[in-house]
Amino acid sequence: MAKDPPGIQRFLHSAPMIKIRKWSANSDVDVATLTKGLEQLLLAVYEVSPWTAIQMEEVLRSDVNSCALAEDEGLLVGFLVWQETDFEAEVLQIAVLPSYQGQKIATALFDFLPADKEIFLEVRESNKPALLFYKKEKFEEIARRKAYYHAPMEDAIVMKREIHER
Repeated sequence: MAKDPPGIQRFLHSAPMIKIRKWSANSDVDVATLTKGLEQLLLAVYEVSPWTAIQMEEVLRSDVNSCALAEDEGLLVGFLVWQETDFEAEVLQIAVLPSYQGQKIATALFDFLPADKEIFLEVRESNKPALLFYKKEKFEEIARRKAYYHAPMEDAIVMKREIHER
């Protein structure tokens, strides 16, 4: 039986209706159905989805990517997608519905990230709430990518969390 990541029990006591679980291609939700749910969630969070449906399906079907879901009585309220190699992992996307933000759902999703690898991510320079969250999660800025994001054009801040930092 799979063991929950360390922070899950702490999280579930404060929000018992929210279920956090790792998704796999063998899960009870198929890729096409999950893609539709992710697309709706991203539109609710960003108004313009940073990923197309085709990109989401490709990410979910890839063997090097993993996905964790947050659900409230069957409603998808948050998710995390990350890519993992032998030595590091990269957060590809994390989103939580605005009405569920501030309930430590993103923290519980981040508990699925490997503790024994460096973790990288990119974030829009203007996304102050995300930057604060990542700093609480012990990520530090290591670089900037000029004009990385489009619509609107904006720099990306590259962040890293060291091995065993939680």
